Amino acid sequence: MASLESAGVILRLINQLKRQVTVTDLVDHLAMPKSSASRLLRQMADEGFLERDAQTRAFGPALMILELSRLVRSTTQLFPLLQKALQGLCVRSGHTGYISVLDGTEVLVLFVQSGTHPLQLMTYPGHRSPAWATSTGRALLALESDDAVRERFSGELPSVSANAPADVEALLARLAEVRLQRYAHALNEAISGVGSVSCAVSDPTTRERLAFCLSFPSADADAASIQALALDLMTEASGIGRLVGDPAWAH
Repeated sequence: MASLESAGVILRLINQLKRQVTVTDLVDHLAMPKSSASRLLRQMADEGFLERDAQTRAFGPALMILELSRLVRSTTQLFPLLQKALQGLCVRSGHTGYISVLDGTEVLVLFVQSGTHPLQLMTYPGHRSPAWATSTGRALLALESDDAVRERFSGELPSVSANAPADVEALLARLAEVRLQRYAHALNEAISGVGSVSCAVSDPTTRERLAFCLSFPSADADAASIQALALDLMTEASGIGRLVGDPAWAH
């Protein structure tokens, strides 16, 4: 395995495990020889990609990676618009908010805005969830054609919960509802006890597609409260969509 490829594999492992990694992690998870694992981690630290914890001796992302992450967000027009809107939504609702992007068959959290609700149900930037079983995932998938969704997924979907779509045809039925309603919602799907409502916005100039959502305890959810959150989200999405020229929010 080439050094560049190995570095990518190590960074993906850190993201997957959501923690710093050790030589043992590389041996156990990547079947990498111990000597190679030790050498690669030291090289990545020497080049500024990783830094080593002085106490645990584990390796995690260095400042360079964090700076690059901020640079990616700062070069997009859509992200700061959604970020500002989400801050207002979280203040008004008290719920936690997220901005996410579609990545393969998963959604990746880019930003988290804390709410004021006493029970905070939070995941963190870098967290991945199955796209078919989340409101943000379905809001983004609904922007694609049915054929494109079929190409992205095939056959039975991995079982997540009884409330999540079991196969692609069930997913497509949910996406048809999302396109009609202009928002997606999920209850007790990817995470038990959690509900969420989401809208997606696309920028035709940059071809960015992002979704933002409000997340809440599913025990507190009823049809009226979900609809109220959806209306607030759609109002914000519509304003941003018209600003960036998203045809889905043109009227």
